[in-house]
Amino acid sequence: MQDARWSQLKQCLLERGWTSREDALYAPHETMWFATNRANPDLALFRDRMTLAAEATSEYVLHSAEQAELHEDLVSLVGALDELLDN
Repeated sequence: MQDARWSQLKQCLLERGWTSREDALYAPHETMWFATNRANPDLALFRDRMTLAAEATSEYVLHSAEQAELHEDLVSLVGALDELLDN
């Protein structure tokens, strides 16, 4: 993690139940992971994309346990990004 914001995001996500392995963060339900080794991440763009994904999965949470877990993981990620970017 070269950018200080990666360290802050990592801490926010660890507090939300994410886990860290090597240079990646894994969601609590392990529905996704992402590498944290980019030097200059565009976290605002990342938040926008993950927000769209969370909104898209919200339609399926009642129909599939897997989609519900993915949605929970996305909401967790978006919340951490909001916290980081809104400070």
